[in-house]
Amino acid sequence: MERVVFGLILMLLLTGMLLSAFIIQPAKAEWTGTVYIRADGSIDPPYAPIITYDNITYTLTDNITSSADGIVVERDNIVIDGAGYTLEGTGAEGSKGIDLSGRRNVTVQNTRIKNFCYGIWLAYSSNNSVSGNNVANNWSGIGLSGSSNNNIGRNHIANNYYGIWLSSSSNNIIYHNNFINNSVQAKGYSQSANTWDDGYPSGGNYWSDYVGVDLFSGPYQSETGSDGVGDAAHEIYADNRDRYPLMAPFNTFDAGTWNGTAYNVDVVSNSTVSNFQLNTAQRTMSFNVTGVEGTAVFCRITIPNIIVEELWHGNYTVLLNGEPWPYRNWTDTANTYIYLNYTHSEHQIVIIPEFPSAIIPPIFMTFSILAIIFTRKRFPKNFKT
Repeated sequence: MERVVFGLILMLLLTGMLLSAFIIQPAKAEWTGTVYIRADGSIDPPYAPIITYDNITYTLTDNITSSADGIVVERDNIVIDGAGYTLEGTGAEGSKGIDLSGRRNVTVQNTRIKNFCYGIWLAYSSNNSVSGNNVANNWSGIGLSGSSNNNIGRNHIANNYYGIWLSSSSNNIIYHNNFINNSVQAKGYSQSANTWDDGYPSGGNYWSDYVGVDLFSGPYQSETGSDGVGDAAHEIYADNRDRYPLMAPFNTFDAGTWNGTAYNVDVVSNSTVSNFQLNTAQRTMSFNVTGVEGTAVFCRITIPNIIVEELWHGNYTVLLNGEPWPYRNWTDTANTYIYLNYTHSEHQIVIIPEFPSAIIPPIFMTFSILAIIFTRKRFPKNFKT
């Protein structure tokens, strides 16, 4: 009898294990709804996928979908970090991915925003920063109304109806963005005069519909040779122009903290740029470039001067696939610019230290002396054949 009971229990246990193995767990659903960051710093609803420890920096922890607005901000002086997550709407009329109406000193960064009426909306807002976001497939990409003194940079703004839309909005700084295949790249109304570039050689924005050429260097086309900046201004709308449009998309990479300040390295290239690495121990900077086989392309690297001095003491060599490669370079008060051409397949670009020319003769003399000593030891004077 005991054997029968034991057998039944064992059979039940095995059956349960088999059944549990075949139970299909439901996929985790993306969070749906509108999130409010209230004026007192609280998150509403509190279980939404955003976390804050100090009521200053708010970080997404998952994607958010919404049939209305995505995130409505009611608090000033904060940072919203998307951490690479996505806000996705349904294209509802008037919907906003991130609503910054009436806000001051809010930073929105590292967020993917798509399928809203307005990706990011600023109405009567000032001194805000919109940086490092991917804003695509909305109706404005970014919309400003009655807003001034905002900084909009390092964003990828693509495949919207309006890339950026401004009404009665002046004194905004808008550069180092990629405007790609928007039906209307930028549109302004009611005396919206803004700054669209950072001067030369830093440059302005990349416009996929820019038809100019790059045959000269310098702001006044004073020197023959390409520099990654268009030779003619890009006319945007009345009284608004990008004086120094970029000839290829703008990429930015985190270069770490130097003397207590965070810096980026920027790459303008019609290659796909990936695998950026900065090795302070080996004093090297590297990344990969890929593209359609056989096409002629360029790469312009912008490196903060503090990094150039700390890593290479101002002396460096550029390698393409391990071989020294010709390049042009120039500097301004903030950055060093390195420009090179090549033909596509997949390449690795590496920047390494270079011996200053002043120490090359002593090194040569040292090796010469060592070679003479070695020769004398190997073949003494009285050696006869």
